[in-house]
Amino acid sequence: LPILKQYCESNDVGAALAVFKQMQSISTVILEPENYVLLLASIAENGYFCKNSPPIQGISDLGLDNESGPELFNELVSEMADDVLEISSASASRLHNALAVGFKGRPENNLKEMHPLASMPVSRQPAESNEVVACRISLDRSSGICPVTNAQQRLLVLEPSQRRQLHDDLLSLSRDQFVKFAGKREDESPERAAEELQKFSDWLDDRDGEPFTAILDGANIGYYMQSFDKGRFNYHQIKFMVDTLEERGENVLVVIPNKYGYNSFYTSKAHHQQLDAAERTIMNDLLRRKKLYKVPPRCLDDFYWMLASVSDQVSARKGVDLSVPNDDPSGRWPGVRPVLISNDQMRDHKWELLEPRLFRRWYGCHIVNYNFTAFVMDECVDGNEVFFSQADFFSREIQGNPSGCGKAW
Repeated sequence: LPILKQYCESNDVGAALAVFKQMQSISTVILEPENYVLLLASIAENGYFCKNSPPIQGISDLGLDNESGPELFNELVSEMADDVLEISSASASRLHNALAVGFKGRPENNLKEMHPLASMPVSRQPAESNEVVACRISLDRSSGICPVTNAQQRLLVLEPSQRRQLHDDLLSLSRDQFVKFAGKREDESPERAAEELQKFSDWLDDRDGEPFTAILDGANIGYYMQSFDKGRFNYHQIKFMVDTLEERGENVLVVIPNKYGYNSFYTSKAHHQQLDAAERTIMNDLLRRKKLYKVPPRCLDDFYWMLASVSDQVSARKGVDLSVPNDDPSGRWPGVRPVLISNDQMRDHKWELLEPRLFRRWYGCHIVNYNFTAFVMDECVDGNEVFFSQADFFSREIQGNPSGCGKAW
């Protein structure tokens, strides 16, 4: 890294690029966002991203498809996007100033250098044809269209191979967490957690009927806003959520920890709770309709509802894409299916063990937050309604999209 920095600071762009490509080829070298920005800024400052700029010396030997110009910028940023989810505001400012220097005096440039500590300017002014722009923008959440470049931001969903990787990572993670959760019990095998989770995965793939389009984090919903004195694990809240989603055309599966699938249990506050007749009716009805899945004892329900959201549901889906388009006539919110209904912020350290890009894409595509007025036993306020904060309409990661005669990043 010091050698790369030295070449960049001395404007030896060809040597810097050669060192960078060598670093990329070494599997043990982890390139940070700042490393990419260092290289990109050096190339930009020397004008090599301008149209009709001369080729970088020695670049023909580095395996790149382009030797200079906007095409080289697109190629290098595409490589960065494969490695990096986002860059910092300081790095964005660095690139802005580097482009302002490199394009200085050219007719397509309206960029002005700014103070290194200043915030990136926000723009809503549509760009002229062939204009170089580098700014912050405020995206319309409902359309994902950039007001400056008119580029349509995409929702980058998990590819089939990534879904399989996430599935396998969850099996491995469940095994590790079971050891910590259950301890060294002589009657328990560390493999049990992975075996039980695999059984759940097989059940999702083998079951017939309509595919599930909404997975409910039952514990999260049952305990929602139940921290008052008479608060409890509230099956009426779960029914309220199920009814609301079914009215919107979703097919739900409620996932709950094992103990909440019985008539009595100890709550998260260590209080003993006995289900009344109405609560037992709700639970048994969900079980009868095969809408309730009880996670095996001492297994974490987190892994089950997360795996359900990426399951292929082979027999039920029959290869059909469950995604909902923007103009769905029934009014369902657009995006991938199944969605996961939960207010879990997923800040537990165990999720750090998952590959960051997979986790970010999964979270952005599948998680739907909610709010409503809490129930007191079976009572709720008149006109109570569930409000949803739908999953992302576009992905919050580096992406390039067509824009007029070029590409916008």
